[in-house]
Amino acid sequence: MYTNKRNTTTSFKINNSTEGETIEQKVARALNNGEGITDSAQVIYTERRHGVLPEYNIRTDRWEIAVDAMDKIQKENTAKREANIIKMNTKNEENGTSE
Repeated sequence: MYTNKRNTTTSFKINNSTEGETIEQKVARALNNGEGITDSAQVIYTERRHGVLPEYNIRTDRWEIAVDAMDKIQKENTAKREANIIKMNTKNEENGTSE
């Protein structure tokens, strides 16, 4: 006896992206219309006396930079939290209530 397979639904989402313009098409358009090429990466110039900055050095360990950034964010969040606690305490003292 044969068993019938059931169609099941999945949680996969269909990618409805569109294909971009190829390089050949972009160059042909730029030559035919006389327009310049505007799609480019940001050009970064640093002064020679500064040397290679860690943000732009491909050999830099970016983990340290990320940890420093997260430390700054954590300190900002802690300061905001403490400011809110102080603000709530002053409101409670003005109202004559305490927790």
